This record gives sequence, structure tokens and C-alpha cells, in this order.
Amino acid sequence: MVSEPQPSTGFSRSGSYIRAAIWTLLGALFFALMNAAAKHLGVSGQQSASEVKDTMQTIPVFQITFARYAVAALVMLPLMFFRPTRFRIVSPSRYLVRTIAGFGGIALMFAAIQTIPLASATAIGFTSPIFAMVFSALFLQERVPKLRWWAAAIGLVGALIIASPASGVAIGGAIIALAAAAFMGAEIVSVKWLAQTTDGPVTILFFSNLTGVLVSAVFMLSDFVWPALDQAIVLVLLGSVAILGQACFIRAAKLEDANFLAPFFYVSLFYAAVIGYVVFNETLSWPVVSGCLIILASAAVMLMAGKKTLSR
Repeated sequence: MVSEPQPSTGFSRSGSYIRAAIWTLLGALFFALMNAAAKHLGVSGQQSASEVKDTMQTIPVFQITFARYAVAALVMLPLMFFRPTRFRIVSPSRYLVRTIAGFGGIALMFAAIQTIPLASATAIGFTSPIFAMVFSALFLQERVPKLRWWAAAIGLVGALIIASPASGVAIGGAIIALAAAAFMGAEIVSVKWLAQTTDGPVTILFFSNLTGVLVSAVFMLSDFVWPALDQAIVLVLLGSVAILGQACFIRAAKLEDANFLAPFFYVSLFYAAVIGYVVFNETLSWPVVSGCLIILASAAVMLMAGKKTLSR
């Protein structure tokens, strides 16, 4: 019996690329929507007081952060019960490190986007791999090629341009966004550290969000505001799109490696610019645009340097 020829895998491989790209683009969109929701909650009370003159108040940053973690933890909880062994964790101290880093990154970024344009905060957030590279070299003893150090320096220059007085961006907000990027860089390293344990991805995601709930609750209680109905809905939606964004990136990561996916995530800067312009009437000055382009160029160089390192 003559066996039938096997179909070419070229189409299936290209299909994998396309699906991974689509999942990444969707994930970037969900996270852009999350930031937009956080900005809306932070400024809605101010707009209401000046335009509608009702009693609706601005939702504090820590309360927004709490909602982001709480909804994610609740969504993950049923998955934990499917396999009770997931409730056992190997190294609680590593979860604490990741929680502090993640909480700092989220809370600071939510604070930054209330004072500077979404696109500016997003671009500055793209410097997080720079901090991750520094922390990896210091704490994980990873070797960093010289080209990546040069790219990191260029990226920081772009961030400084956005934060300069000529850009028209509030300097304090830009500094907060840069601090958020540093915490996010630390979170990237802490995730690598956690990945060295035997805990699975579901366990890591659940306990990271659960500890985030506990930490943010401590800060939230001193400045809690009862949200109006529409604000409560936005808080739930914010947490929902956050977990959807994580799910999209997990699906994409199963299909292709990070080097392929990273460039597609940079489209979140486009999403942020469009949402900022349409929803919040934000415009970008030429110094901000040039700073964004410099940061994107730096990220591209770091990506290429990483590929060359892996290919050796």
C-alpha cells in the first residue's frame, strides 16, 4: 500500500505565526484598555465635580490596583480547585518579591497615567526591559552583551526627552512612570526567579494576584471611596481585561518565542495614542513623539541583540 503524501507543514507554521501575532495584538489592546480604564477612574471624579457638580469622587490609585488584582484572583480561583496540589507553593519569599515588584509597577503606572498622556506613560514603560537587564546582571548573574548596554542608554535618553520641560509632559508624572518601569523590570526578573521553582504557571499567577490583593488592601483601606455604580462597573471591567490580556499573552507564548512576539506588543503604544486622543483629548508634542521613537528603536536593538546571543 502506497502511503499518501503528508501535507506540507509550511502553512501550519505560518498559521502559528499569525495566531501568535493576533493573540499578542489582542493582549496589548486589553492592557491598553486597562490603563485607559484606570485613567478614567482617576479623572472621572474631577470631571464630574467641575462639569456635572454631583457627589461622584475620584477613585484612589490603590483602590484601582486592588480591583485589578481581586478580579484576576477570583477568575483564577476555579482553576486552582481543579487541581488542589496547586495550592502548595515551594518558595513563599519569592512570591513576596514578585508581589512587591508587581504592585509597585501597577500602582505607580496607574498614578502616572492620571497626570501624563497614556502614550507617554506607555512609552516610558517600554524601558522596563532595561531595568530587567540591569537587575538580571546584578542578581541572577546573567551576562549582558555590550550592544544591549548601549541600547539601554539610548532608551533612557528617550525617556529623559519625554520627561524634559520641552515635551510639555508633567515632569513628576514622567518620573513616576519611570519608577513604574523600574518596578516592572524587577517583576520580570522575579518571574524568572519564580520559574526556577516547580510551581506551575496557574499557581504562580493565582498566588501572585492573591498576594497583590492583600498588599493593595492594606494601602486601600486608609483612602477607600465608595464607587458610584458606573465606576464599580469600570473597576470590574478593568480587572477583567487585565486577566484577558494575561491569557492572550500566555496563548501567544505557547505558539512562538518571546523574540518573535515582542515587536507586536509595541503596537500598544499606537493603541494608547489613539485611545488617549479619542477618549481623553490627549495630543503628543514633537519631543514626546521623538522620545517614543527613540525608546522603540532602543527596544528593537535590545531585541536583536538578544536574538544574536541566543543564536550563538
